[in-house]
Amino acid sequence: MTFLVPHSPTNDIYKNKTGLLQNFQFVLKDMCKVKGLKTSCGNPDFYKKNTPAIDNAIFLDNILNQGAILKGITICDEFFYSVIGENNHYGTPENLNAPKCVPGGSSSGSAAALTTNLYDFSIGSDTGGSVRVPASFCGLYGIRPTHGRIESTGVYPMAPSFDTVGWFANNINIFQKVGDVLLNINDTTKENFKSYVVAEDLVELADQNVQKLFYQYLEKYLPKLERIEVSKKCKYEIADNFRIIQGGEIKEYVIPWIEQNNPEISSEINNRIKMASDITNDEIKIAKKFRDNLILETNNSLTKGNVAVFPTTPFSAPLCGQNDDNLGLSRKKLMAMTSVAGMTSRPQISIPKLKDKAGPVGVSLLGWKNSDEILLNKLTNI
Repeated sequence: MTFLVPHSPTNDIYKNKTGLLQNFQFVLKDMCKVKGLKTSCGNPDFYKKNTPAIDNAIFLDNILNQGAILKGITICDEFFYSVIGENNHYGTPENLNAPKCVPGGSSSGSAAALTTNLYDFSIGSDTGGSVRVPASFCGLYGIRPTHGRIESTGVYPMAPSFDTVGWFANNINIFQKVGDVLLNINDTTKENFKSYVVAEDLVELADQNVQKLFYQYLEKYLPKLERIEVSKKCKYEIADNFRIIQGGEIKEYVIPWIEQNNPEISSEINNRIKMASDITNDEIKIAKKFRDNLILETNNSLTKGNVAVFPTTPFSAPLCGQNDDNLGLSRKKLMAMTSVAGMTSRPQISIPKLKDKAGPVGVSLLGWKNSDEILLNKLTNI
C-alpha cells in the first residue's frame, strides 16, 4: 500500500483491549517515537542513522492505553517541509477521493490511508497546515488543535512554536473520541459558544468556484451570518512572517542534523532548507513582533465565543507530478489560508463539505485558544 513506509511494522501494536478507543484501528505519521522502532521523518538516510526508540511518544501511549490498535506507519513529506504530499523517496500516497491528485502534506500518508476505509482514524502533525490541507484534499475530518493542548514529548520537532499533533477520521463520533483521549482537559476553555461568523478576508483567498460552493453551503446550512475580517494584514504577509519564524526554528532543530550527516534530500525540500539557512536573527525578531501584533488583532476581531467559518483550502487537490515551479503559486496560496491559525495558536477543524473540480474541499471552523472541545462538539449540527 503506497501510504505506508517500507519500515512499517508487520505486526499490530497494542497495549489494552478495553478503553474509549477499544478495537479502533489507526495508522501513525512517521514522525514520533514508537518503542522498538526507528523513525525516518520522511528521509531514508535519517532512518538509517536513527536508533530504535526506548519508549513510545506520550500521546501514543495515551491512545494505546485506551484500546486502539496501531496498524502501520505512514509516509510523510520529507522532514515535514511541504503541504503538497509527494515524497521522492517513498512515493506519493494515493488519494482515492481525488484520483491522480496529490493527497496534501505533510501528513500525506495518514490522510490517504483513510480514503481506503481500512482504518478508523489516523495521526498526523500540523505545523503550517499539515493536517488541515490533506484533510481538505482527501475529504476527511482533520484538526489542528490549540498549540500545546497535546503532549508532544517523543515527537520529532520541526518548528516547536507551531508544531501540533493532529488527527483525521471519516466518522464524527470517532473523531470526537480521539479528542477526548488526546486533549489536555486542564486547558479547556471556560467560555461558551456564541455564534458563527464568516471570515470574509479568508474566503476571498479561495478560487471563484470554491467561493461559490462555500456561499451556497452557507445559504443552506448557516444563513445570514455576520461577516468579519479576521485581520487587516495581507494574508501573504502573514504567511511570509510565519515562514521566517518557522525557518528560524528549522535552523535550530532540523538543519544541524542535515549538516552533520549530509543525507540525500529531494531538490524541492533542499531548496527550502537552503532558504531557512539564510534567515537572519533580525528577520526572526521582526517576524515575532509581527506575530505578537497579529495575536492582539485577532483577539479583538475574532473574540472568545465566536467561531470563524471559511474554506480550508483555496482549491481542490492539484494533479500529481507537477514540478516545484508550477506548485509554487499553489503552495503560496495554501500558506496564506493556513498561517493565521498557526501564528495565533488557535484550533482549526476541517470538515468535508464541498466538492470542487478535482475533488473535495473542506470547510473550516476556527475558534479561540482552547476551544477545541467546542469545535468538536459543533460537528454534529453544522
